[in-house]
Amino acid sequence: MKLKALNPRVHNILFHTHTVAGIVISFALFVIFYAGAFALFRDELYQWENHRARQVKIQKVDTDEVLRQVEAQYPDFKKSGQTSIVYNSDSQPYIQFYADLETDDKRNNRIRALINPETWEITDNRKPLTTVGETLYHLHYFDQIPEFGIWISGFVSLFFLFAIVTGVLIHWKNIIRKFYAFSIRKKLKNIWTDAHTMLSIIGLPFQVIYAVTGCLFGLLTLLLAPSVVLMFQGSTDPIYENIQPQRTMRPNEDAKNANMLSITNIYDDLQKEFPNHTIQNAQTIHYGYEDATISFRIDDGKGIVNDGNLVYSLASGERIAEILPNNKTYTQTVYNLMTKLHFATYGGILLKMIYFILAMITCFSIISGVMIWKTARDKSNYSMKQKRFHHQVTKVYLAICLGLFPATALLFIANKAIPFSIENRAFYENAVFFGGWLVLILIGLFWNDLKQLNVKYLIIGGIASLLIPTLNGLVTGDWFFIAFAKAKYIIASIDIFWLLTGISALWIAHLSNQSKVKNSIP
Repeated sequence: MKLKALNPRVHNILFHTHTVAGIVISFALFVIFYAGAFALFRDELYQWENHRARQVKIQKVDTDEVLRQVEAQYPDFKKSGQTSIVYNSDSQPYIQFYADLETDDKRNNRIRALINPETWEITDNRKPLTTVGETLYHLHYFDQIPEFGIWISGFVSLFFLFAIVTGVLIHWKNIIRKFYAFSIRKKLKNIWTDAHTMLSIIGLPFQVIYAVTGCLFGLLTLLLAPSVVLMFQGSTDPIYENIQPQRTMRPNEDAKNANMLSITNIYDDLQKEFPNHTIQNAQTIHYGYEDATISFRIDDGKGIVNDGNLVYSLASGERIAEILPNNKTYTQTVYNLMTKLHFATYGGILLKMIYFILAMITCFSIISGVMIWKTARDKSNYSMKQKRFHHQVTKVYLAICLGLFPATALLFIANKAIPFSIENRAFYENAVFFGGWLVLILIGLFWNDLKQLNVKYLIIGGIASLLIPTLNGLVTGDWFFIAFAKAKYIIASIDIFWLLTGISALWIAHLSNQSKVKNSIP
C-alpha cells in the first residue's frame, strides 16, 4: 500500500524536529510511562502492600457517624468547612477523610485520616505506613518536584504529541510496509529503526490518548488562564459549573444555623435510584448552616460515560445540581471522558492489563528511539569527539531509564523488608527507592559498553524481581500459591508478575550475552 509522500524539504524539517523533540523528552517520557503503568494498579497494590495489617471487613458506612467520630477525635474539626469522604471499597477497606482544622498552625491545619469502619479507629494518614502505589503514582507526573513537577509532565506530554504527529507524517508513505518489515537479521541501526516504527504503530492510539490527556491535566491551569481572564473576568466558576458543580458552591457568611438532614438517608435514596452504581465519595460544604450542601460522585466502573455527580441541600434534601450518567452535555462528557481514558477506570482489571502492556511497549519505543539517534551518529562524518559526546548522552539516558526497573523492584522489596512497627516507614521505603535509583544510575555511568549496561541492569532487576515474591512469602506467609488458594487473587497475581518478570529479565540478559555485538566508544 503506497501513500503520497511528503515534499523532501518538509520531510527533512519534520524528521529533524521529530528527532530533537524525541531525544529532549525521552528519559522524562520513559519515567512517566513506566511509573504510570504501575500507577494504574494503585488500588490493587494497596492490598499487596497492606495485607500484613489486620484485615477489615467491607461494610456499609454511616456517614453521619463518620462526622461524629471525627469531631470527637479532633475537637478543632471545622465541620462547617469543606469536608471530603472517600468511601471504603474492596481495594481500600478504610474510609479516607479530609477536612480543615480551626488552628493557627498553618503547617498542621488539615485532617488527612484513615478510618476503620469496624472499630472507628482513626489514623493520621499524613505519615502513611506504606507508599508503593502512591510513590509511583506521584512520580508519573513528577509530583516530587515542588510546584513545577506537574507542569514539566504537561510540557513533556505536549512535546510527545508533537513527536507523534511528526513521526506519523515522516513515515506516512511506507507506514504499512515498514510495519511488516521488522527482522532481527538486519544491521543494528535498521533493527532499532524497524522496532521503533513497528511498536509505535501498535501503540499509536494509546500514545495519542496519553499525549492529549497528559497535556490537559499537566497544563490545565495554563490552558484555562486565557479563558478565565478574557471571558469570565478572572472567575473559574463558569468553567467548573458544568463539569464539577460542587466546586462552585460558596458558603454564605450570613447563613443561619439549621438542622441537617441525615446524610445516610440521602445516601440510601441515591443508592436505590442508581442500584448499579457505586457511590465513591461525598463532599460537604458549610455543614450545620441553612445553605449546607453535599455532593456525591457515582460510577459503575464499566462504562466510559457512566459516572455522575449529584448535589443536595442538607437543609431541605432537595437536589440542587446534577450530572447524570449517560445524560451529559458535551462539556461534561469530554472532561470526565479524558479522566477515565487517562486512569483506565472504565473497563475493569483487563483494561488495566492492556494499558500496562501498551505502556511497556511505549517504553521500548522510547529506548529504541534513543538508540536510533545514537547509531545514526556513529558514521564517519562525525568526529571522535562528537561520537564520544553522543555515546555519553545515550549512556546517561539509558542509565536513568533502565535503572528504574531494578529501583522499582527495590521499592517492592523495601515494603516487605521494613517492619510495620517502624516510625515513618514510608519515608524509608522512598529512601530505598530514590536512593537505590540514584546509585544504579551512577553505577551505570561506569559501564561504557551499552549492551553490557543493558544486560547488567536486566540481571540486577531480574534478581531483585525474584526476591519480591520470595520475601513476601517469608515475611507474611502468603506465598503466591497459598494466597491463590485463599482466593487472594490480587496478592497472588502481583507476586506471580514479579516472578515471571525476574525469569524473563534473566533469560533476555542471557540471550543478549550470547550476542557478539558491542556498542562502546573507547
